[in-house]
Amino acid sequence: MAEAVAVISFVSAVISLVDAGSRVLSRLNEFNAASQEIPESFKHLNAQLPIVLDGLRRTEARAKAGNVDKRTQEALIPTIQGCRDRIAGLYDILEDLLPTQRDSSFDRAIKAAKSLSKDKKVQKLLKDIDSYLTSLTFHNTSGDAAPVNHPQPLRRVNMTPADRDKNFVDRPDIFRSLDLTMKEYGRAAIAGIGGVGKTQIAVEQCYRYRERDPSGNLLWLQAGSVPKLLQSCKDACNRLQLPGSSDPQSDTSRILHSWLGEESNGSWMLVLDNADDLDTLEQRLPSETGPKTLLQLIPHTPHGKILVTTRDRRVGERLAVRGRTIVIPPMTLREGRTLLTSYLPMARDCEKAGLNDLVETLDCLPLAISQAAAYMTENYMDVADYIGLLDAGGDEMEALLSESFSDARRGEAVDNSVLRTWKLSFDQITSRFRRAADMLSLMSMFDRQGVSDELLRKDGEPRHVFINAVATLQNFSLIGKCTDGKSYYMHRLIQIAVRTWLQLKGALAQWEGEATHLLSTRFPSGDYETWSICDMLIPHVRIVLEFERLPQESLLKRAELLHKVAWFDRRQDRWQLAYDRAEQASKSFEHLLGPEARETLSSKVTAADALIELEKPREAVASLTEILPAMERVYGPDHMETLRNNGNQGWAKVRYGDFSGADAQLREVARARERTLGFMHVSTLLAYNNVAVNASARSFGKDEPRAQEAVDLGRRVLAARQQLLGPKHIDVCEIQGNLAEFLDQNKQYAEAERCYKSAIAARNELFGPGNPWTLTLMHNLAVFYSSQLKLRQALELDREVLLARVQILGEDHIDTLMSRNNLCVTLNCIGEDWEELALQSRLLLNYRDAIERTQRPFTDTLIPNAERHLRESDRHLYRRSMEWESEILE
Repeated sequence: MAEAVAVISFVSAVISLVDAGSRVLSRLNEFNAASQEIPESFKHLNAQLPIVLDGLRRTEARAKAGNVDKRTQEALIPTIQGCRDRIAGLYDILEDLLPTQRDSSFDRAIKAAKSLSKDKKVQKLLKDIDSYLTSLTFHNTSGDAAPVNHPQPLRRVNMTPADRDKNFVDRPDIFRSLDLTMKEYGRAAIAGIGGVGKTQIAVEQCYRYRERDPSGNLLWLQAGSVPKLLQSCKDACNRLQLPGSSDPQSDTSRILHSWLGEESNGSWMLVLDNADDLDTLEQRLPSETGPKTLLQLIPHTPHGKILVTTRDRRVGERLAVRGRTIVIPPMTLREGRTLLTSYLPMARDCEKAGLNDLVETLDCLPLAISQAAAYMTENYMDVADYIGLLDAGGDEMEALLSESFSDARRGEAVDNSVLRTWKLSFDQITSRFRRAADMLSLMSMFDRQGVSDELLRKDGEPRHVFINAVATLQNFSLIGKCTDGKSYYMHRLIQIAVRTWLQLKGALAQWEGEATHLLSTRFPSGDYETWSICDMLIPHVRIVLEFERLPQESLLKRAELLHKVAWFDRRQDRWQLAYDRAEQASKSFEHLLGPEARETLSSKVTAADALIELEKPREAVASLTEILPAMERVYGPDHMETLRNNGNQGWAKVRYGDFSGADAQLREVARARERTLGFMHVSTLLAYNNVAVNASARSFGKDEPRAQEAVDLGRRVLAARQQLLGPKHIDVCEIQGNLAEFLDQNKQYAEAERCYKSAIAARNELFGPGNPWTLTLMHNLAVFYSSQLKLRQALELDREVLLARVQILGEDHIDTLMSRNNLCVTLNCIGEDWEELALQSRLLLNYRDAIERTQRPFTDTLIPNAERHLRESDRHLYRRSMEWESEILE
C-alpha cells in the first residue's frame, strides 16, 4: 500500500512539472507566433524543455507500469518539485512581462521597462531550472526504458541541408500563404523556375517551424530521381536511429513510411526538394511491402507537415493540394536590392537607381543576384562596371551568367550558374514535351514581350496540342501571360539561357531560320487595313532582322521580310527606315536571284519611292529611269509594277518643280490603270490624285483652268475613295487634305477651311497628335488663315506646328524651316512682337546651307524673306529704342 502511494506521489509530481512546463512553452510559442522574437535568455529553455518533458512523460508511463524503483522515485521527487516551483515562478514573470497581441504600445513600453528590474531574478530562475533539467535529462537518457518499435531519437533530428541564412530576405506574402496552406491542409507546394529561391524559402520555413515546435523532427528528402529519393530515405532512417536502418538489405522507404505514420513518434516536417519530374511520382519504388511510389510514401497524418519544392507546378498539384500550389515570382526591386547589399556591403553606397538597374537587368532573380555579388566580390568590381559588362550583351552576358560560385545553401553537387541551372529544365522539357521545347526555342528568337498565339501556333495545329505546350512552359515558369491576356512574355535571362542552350546543341542557326521564315510568311502587306497586325509583329521583326547566322535557305525569306517591312514603314511615313530596308532587300534579291529578278526590281522601286520623300527626288528619278528598261522587259509596259515606276517618276518631278514634265507622265499612268483596273480601284484613284496635285501646283499664282480641274478631279477621287474605303480611312484623309489645297488655290475658301479641319480631325483620331502628315495639313491651314487675314489663328497654329516639327524632325529639316518661315510671315503681318520676329529670322538664316541644298519647289524665297524680316524687325526695334530714349530725356 505504501509503495502504491509513493508511486502516486511520484506520478503527481511528474504530471505537475509537465503541466507547468507545457504552460511556459505554450506562452513562448504564442509570443513567437505573433512574429515577435523570443528573448535571447529564453531560447535555451525553449529548445531544451520539450525534450525533458517528453522524457518525463515516458518516465510517468514507466512509473505507472511499475518500472521505476522506489529509490529512484524518492531521489527524483525533490528535483522534480524544485524544477516545478521555479518554472511556475518563471511563468508568473512571463505573464507579467511578455506583451500580448492585445497590448497597446503604452502597455508594451511599460512591460519593457519592468523587465529591466526583474532581469536578475529571471537569470537566477533560469540558472536553477537549467541545473534541474540537466539532472532530469541525465535520468531520462540513462534509465531502463522498455523497448518500443520506433524509439525517439536522443536529440531531435534536423536534416535541413544548410544553416539558417543570415542574408535571407523575408518575403512575407509567400510565407503567409505557406502558413495558411499548411495549417489548413498539412502540406504545401512551392513552384518556380530554377534560381528563384525555392530551396532557400524551404530552408527558412524549416527553421521557422523549429521555432514554433522545438520538439518536432525536420526531415529533408531529395526527390529529383528515385535513386536520390531512396538514398534520402536511408539517411533519414539512420538519423532517426530506426531499427534496421543500418542493414543494407532493409527497405528504408517502408521503415520511414511506417515511422512517419505513427503518431506516438511526435510531430515532424518533411521537405521533398526538387520534385521536378512527373514520371518520378509514378515510378515504382523497390519495396515489396511498403509504398510503391513517391505519392504513397508520404502519409496524410495530423502530426506531420509536408513541403514540396518543384520547377513544374503540376508536380506540386499532385503531391500537395490541387489548386493551392504557391508559384514563387522573382523578387521585387526592393527585395532584390536588399539581397544584393546583404552580400555586397559596398553596394550600399551606390545610388538607388544604379542598384535598381542591376537588379532589373538580372530579372530580380535571387540566384542571378547572388552570382553577380559573388563575381563582383571576387573580381573587385563595382556595380557600374558589372552593369557595363551586362549591357555589352552577347558573349559577355552569357559568360557572366555561366559563372559558377560557392553557395552552401544549394549543396556542393548543385551547379550554381544561372544558365546551367536552367539547362536542366530545358533538357527535361525536350525529353518529355517536344512540342513545348520547340515552342520555347522559337519564342526565344523573338522580342521577349508580346508573342501572340498566332505567332506560336502552327497552321492546322489542334487547339488542345497548342494549349498543352503553352501550359507546360507556364508550369515550369519559363513563360508568362501578358496583361492583355492574348500574348506571352519571357524573362530576359531565360531568353539568353535558351539561346545559349540552342547554341551548345548546334541548333541556334536552325531556329533563327525558322523564325525568319515564319515572320516572312505572317507579315502582311503593310497597307492600312493590316496595321494592327504589323504593329504587333514589328518588335519581333527588329530582332529577327539582326540575325547574322542564317542558313542559306533562309536568306531569301529575310529579303522578302525586309521588303514587306519597308512598304509598311513607307505607309507609316518612316521614310529613312523604308529606304534603308528596301535598299537592303534589293541588294539581297540581286545577289540571290539576279539584277532583273522581279523581286529585285520591285524593291528598287520601293527604295526610290522613299527617296522622293527624303527630299532627293532627282536621285529617285535617276534610279527609276535606270531600271525602267528591265521592268518593261520583265513585266511588260502596262504591268502594275512598270506603271508604279512611271508614276513614281512623275511624282518625283512634281516634288522638284518640273510640273510640265510630270503632267503627261502622270496622266498616262492614270489612264493605263483605268484601262486595266477600272476607275474605282485604289491604284487608279491614287494616280488621278497625283494628276490633280500636279494640276494645282501648275496653277499656283496663276488664274488658270487647271485650278478648277484640280478641284473637280479631287472631288471625284474623294467621293470614290469614301465609297470604297469609308470616311475615316487614311487614304481618304490624304485626298481630303489635298482637296482643301485645291479649293484654297481656286479661291473657294469656306469649303477649303471645312476640308482642312475635317482632314486634321480624322488624322488626329487615327494617329494622335504629332503625325508628320497631320502637321503638314496644320501648316497648310495656318497659311490659309494668314491669307485670309485670320492672323491670330494663324499665329497659334504656326507656333504649334513649329514646336512639334522641331521635336520630331529636327531644327534643320526643310519642313521645320518652312514652318519657321510661316511664323515669321505671320509675326510681320501682325507687327507687334518684333523681338520674336528678329529671333526667328536669325534662326532661319542659321540654316542657310540646309535651305540651299533642298530640291523642294517654292523654297527659294526663304532666305530673302528671312533677311527682309530681320531688316524690318531691326528697323522697328531701333525706332522703339529711340522713342524710349527721347521720353527719358524729356
